[in-house]
Amino acid sequence: MDRKEKTWWRDPFLLSTLALVLLLMGLIFYFSSQTGEQSGDTSGAIVSFLISRLYADYDQLPPTHRAELLHRLTLVVRKTAHLLEFAALGFALRLHLQAVGRWRSVARPQLLAWGIGTLYAAADELHQLFSADRAPRLFDVSIDSLGVLLGVLFFLLCAWLLHHNNRGKQY
Repeated sequence: MDRKEKTWWRDPFLLSTLALVLLLMGLIFYFSSQTGEQSGDTSGAIVSFLISRLYADYDQLPPTHRAELLHRLTLVVRKTAHLLEFAALGFALRLHLQAVGRWRSVARPQLLAWGIGTLYAAADELHQLFSADRAPRLFDVSIDSLGVLLGVLFFLLCAWLLHHNNRGKQY
């Protein structure tokens, strides 16, 4: 591509993928800025919905069983949210790196997307030091990093499917 012909600020795909990455980072930052109570209310609403759909006899369970079920389901919801938001970020990062251009190494854009996402996960956990009733957890960084990796792998799967689906087609 001729440098004069196309500059990065005129490439709509590059700009839109960058905007997606920044939007997801902003959303993650917003969620981490919530107080412990606000975060608990958000996940609590999801847990209540799941309990109402999955456990019709929840109110008939003994209080200790209800408390244990509530605790476990809350943990699953919160950690799944971590995984999914960072999987979306991993996918977006890899998509943006695709927009940046061709890579000489097959592994480099994958590792770069995973590394950037994992660094953001660590920074996000440190950010929680400044949110009331929140604390950084290394375990959450691990879950977030796994989410980024899953997002990158999902990108690769989508790219592979598109490539094999379009092979041999005449346009």
